[in-house]
Amino acid sequence: MSPLEFERPASLAQALALHAQAAKGRVGGEDSDGCLWLAGGQSLLAAMKLGMVSPSVLIDLQDLPGLREIREEGDGGEGLYIAAMATHASVAASALVRRIAPGLASLAGGIADEQVRQMGTIGGSLAHNDPAACWPAGVLAAGATVLTDQREIAADDYFQGLYTTALQPGELIVGVRFPRLAGLHYLKFEQPASRFALVGVAVARTLDGQVRVALTGLGSGVQRWPQAEQALGRHFSAQALQALSTQGLQALADLHASADYRRHLAGVLAGRCVTALGGGALPPPAPLARRQRTDAVAAPQEAVPEDGFGGVQMLAGEPAQVWQTLLDARQLQASIPGCEALVQTSPEAYEATVKVGLGPLSVRFKSEVLLSDQRPPQSLTLVFRGSAGALGSGQGRARVRLEPVGGQTRLHWWVQVQLSGRLAQFGNRLVEATARKLSGEFFERMGQALPSDASPRPIVQTASWWRRLLQFFFPSLGK
Repeated sequence: MSPLEFERPASLAQALALHAQAAKGRVGGEDSDGCLWLAGGQSLLAAMKLGMVSPSVLIDLQDLPGLREIREEGDGGEGLYIAAMATHASVAASALVRRIAPGLASLAGGIADEQVRQMGTIGGSLAHNDPAACWPAGVLAAGATVLTDQREIAADDYFQGLYTTALQPGELIVGVRFPRLAGLHYLKFEQPASRFALVGVAVARTLDGQVRVALTGLGSGVQRWPQAEQALGRHFSAQALQALSTQGLQALADLHASADYRRHLAGVLAGRCVTALGGGALPPPAPLARRQRTDAVAAPQEAVPEDGFGGVQMLAGEPAQVWQTLLDARQLQASIPGCEALVQTSPEAYEATVKVGLGPLSVRFKSEVLLSDQRPPQSLTLVFRGSAGALGSGQGRARVRLEPVGGQTRLHWWVQVQLSGRLAQFGNRLVEATARKLSGEFFERMGQALPSDASPRPIVQTASWWRRLLQFFFPSLGK
């Protein structure tokens, strides 16, 4: 068991001093996550029990004065201030919140169950930034401002993706300032066991008539829906959303719901929020259309497995160049985010150690990869196995295809992953979200590694596409 120091300061100044001292001393070694703030503990303690977070110091914020208050902002009541340690239950029960921002009171009252609402805090929820949490949607839709011990951060700048925020290491949220709104309404379609949002939608109207729409639960973190905002800005009615397509929304699938169903729910819930805010009655549902049969012969397409996830990336360089870069072990290790070691054990096998961090979570994986079905410079298949010790393991395969496109290469990838042990509790949707998030960094590094001259290099058939594998598999597990 890793050593853990527990501190419970009596003032904000003392808390900041303790954190600075712990960070300077760096207690715990390389496998420690250092010093962390403890608010309600509803997310952090669960992650610690799973072994996904191993802090050396916990600083409990329960006794800090002023971090639980809820007050009206400004002499004329221009807004609402909710301190970071205000619990969901206290926000839901606040007469001030019910009067000034009843939509926020309703949002807080629908989070999880009574036990969680009594312990969980608005600051903890925002710092954790779970992709299915309720508070991020309410804060983003309201155009609120997150206040820390160092600065003020607009909601549009604060949320930066899956479990990722603008907070710097050691920076502490002290409160959230909400502007006075004409109205805000939040609805979610719940996952029955956890009451997290399969999809949640918050719609807010400002006093000057602007509309903000925020979505949570789609898989990659809270996001705004600009097309809906524009349509509602022109005409605030549920009918204004009818002509909008939700296909442009970035959504991921898991065992609870497909990506298309999540997009559909976003449109339905947005319409209901608008109706609740006075945007007229919902239009009647369209009748179901019978699917038409067709005898036309479709053009042959590459078979896509039913399970898994994938994507397409354009890379500068001919397929032969890309292939060569993929097979360069040095470039491989340099391009894999968090790769600490990469060793070739045979012409078609590698072992690697990768440390992946995502928000407050950090996991180190030891893994091996075998290459097969190589058709240079067109395609290959990787079979991979990885272990995270007591946290569990994962295995799967990745298919890669390189397509020449006018002097460049279109790289198609498809990954299938199976997790076991504690890692399996995190779900395939967040596995996919993590892989997609880190893929951008991987391809950026790989693009920089491509040779500047366009002359193709000889094709080498040696196992080294491990880096792409790690990009999708280990970051996935890192979640």
